[in-house]
Amino acid sequence: MLSKTVVFVVLILTLTCWALQLPDALNLYLELVREYETGSIQNPFLIKTVESLEHFALYRYYRFLIAGSVDKREATPDLGYYLSLIYSSYDFETEEEQLAAALFLSYLSSKLAKTRLTADYVMKDASFIDFFTRYRDVISREARSFFAWIIAYQVGLTDEKPPLDLVQRYRIEITDYSFTPPIDLKHLVDLTTFYSDPTIQSILTQALERVVENAKKDPARIAAHINREAAFVARDIVKPITNFQTYVAQTVQKITPAEKNYWWLRLIVYTCALFAAIRFVKLRSLLLGSVLGFEAIYLFFFFDPTSMYESLTYGLVLIFGFAFAALRLPKKRPIWLNVVCIILIVLAAIFPLVPRCEELSMDKREEFLGSRYYDLLKRELYVDELSLVSQYVRRLSSTMYTSMEDTKAIVNDLVETLANLNSRGVVTEILLSSNYGAFFNDLSSFFRYGGSKGRMEMFQPLSNTLRFYLLDERSRMKSFERDLDSLLKYSKRLVEYSAPRLRQEFKQHIEGLFSTKYPILSDLQSTFEKRIFQNSQRTASPHIRIFNNRSSLSIILITILVFLTNFFLNPKISVGPSIVLLIVSVMGWLNVRNLMLIVEQTSPLLQLQTSSSINPLVFLVAMFVASVNLLKLFRKGESR
Repeated sequence: MLSKTVVFVVLILTLTCWALQLPDALNLYLELVREYETGSIQNPFLIKTVESLEHFALYRYYRFLIAGSVDKREATPDLGYYLSLIYSSYDFETEEEQLAAALFLSYLSSKLAKTRLTADYVMKDASFIDFFTRYRDVISREARSFFAWIIAYQVGLTDEKPPLDLVQRYRIEITDYSFTPPIDLKHLVDLTTFYSDPTIQSILTQALERVVENAKKDPARIAAHINREAAFVARDIVKPITNFQTYVAQTVQKITPAEKNYWWLRLIVYTCALFAAIRFVKLRSLLLGSVLGFEAIYLFFFFDPTSMYESLTYGLVLIFGFAFAALRLPKKRPIWLNVVCIILIVLAAIFPLVPRCEELSMDKREEFLGSRYYDLLKRELYVDELSLVSQYVRRLSSTMYTSMEDTKAIVNDLVETLANLNSRGVVTEILLSSNYGAFFNDLSSFFRYGGSKGRMEMFQPLSNTLRFYLLDERSRMKSFERDLDSLLKYSKRLVEYSAPRLRQEFKQHIEGLFSTKYPILSDLQSTFEKRIFQNSQRTASPHIRIFNNRSSLSIILITILVFLTNFFLNPKISVGPSIVLLIVSVMGWLNVRNLMLIVEQTSPLLQLQTSSSINPLVFLVAMFVASVNLLKLFRKGESR
């Protein structure tokens, strides 16, 4: 008996070590957050996450490059769904690592979405839901054995007591039955915690009474009675698990370090400086110039282009100000200099910063082609039923099937007319062979003068049907040609920017569509081969506009700011921002090969180095505008 007790105690201690340790998971989560924020990344999962974030940014870049926003689902996947692909592709060793990783991805999702991490946000995160879905399934399976053990002990069918404060309430004597306690409960501690829930205890008490009652009626099926009631109790363990899930989310909200941003305080300083400038006229140029100069510094070094509020504010103010300046142009002197500045700024905004960025070519991104985001890109570009390819092909197929049915109806009408003529004895025989023809009864009254009215009555409906059929068919074929042209243009762009692997897989997909799923479009396969696939050998390199790169975007915004300052305000005010613009345009030009691409507001910036040719127009225009402002001030000083 002593040896059995020792073995049982060792078993309990072992199973306890396998339970979910929430404090350990939370500490690991905080460590992941600290490593990510400080940049000292050492955790293997975090290394994998950083690599996957680059693939995620590339996926979104290629998706918008080729198709724009192709997701037409009513419930659009949120950011947590995309990050959950990282979670599902990683092999964790412990449940603590799984939970910590799910919590970190919730944190990362809120950070990219520029929103506060709340308990509700965590509860809705895909990775967090995935973890607790699996955890709930495992606990529910083990709960059946755990509650069967409790029931068996309380009715006196085993003397091995579960690790709970229990008493044997009944003593059922069944000689031919022996209950064996489970030895594979990896979450025994978790189960004992959930057992303490009042709802579970109430349900368990009722189940125990039913087991005793059924055992009296049918003792031979005592095992079935216990297992059935244990399964009923286990079914309700979902409620305390959900409460535990909510507790974890609330705890994460409390312990996560709040991200502090004090840059909004500059607006208060600006407001104070504005009031001071209104009050003290002699300091007005200095104060306003200092404000605009500091804002220019902020724009280059600290501006967050993925922030919806900042981007919207700067965009509206500077773009509308620029447009208003263009309308006021005839009233400003010298006109020609302002016209040159406006034209140069517009040209800098139009021409790409990098005409051909080889480093962004898909065939140069081998690691991306092996990631989960490549499969997602492929699905959204042409595999998914809501992809543009699927939509175009369905429309083309629908048009052709409608045409086919209408054509069959016309043929049936012709056949019906011939059958009617045959029944009247006008046509005696019809041959449908290589020497097809019809044999007529020339003596029939149908051909006489008296039969003219009958002839018109017979062929008039057929004439109307044929006329409407031809009108509809012309309209259908125009619609078909428009959709086909759109499909070919989209497919050409897809193939143009695709790596050879994606190009080949797309070709196989098209062949399968036309040969198997939509055979009525099989003749289009040769069109695709000739116009799309035959000359597609080299992957095109996309261009990068100044608005897609962080530093060039900041410089063009500062350039517009400096131009507007000089256009509407005293030239002295533009001295500060003009000097800043000269300095940052030189810095930007020297560092232009280190690109930070803006993909989307909820996507991380895509960092890369390029050896491709750079268009320096935006930097030259910035220097020109700044120099013009400074020279204007210098000339005014000389004239005095």
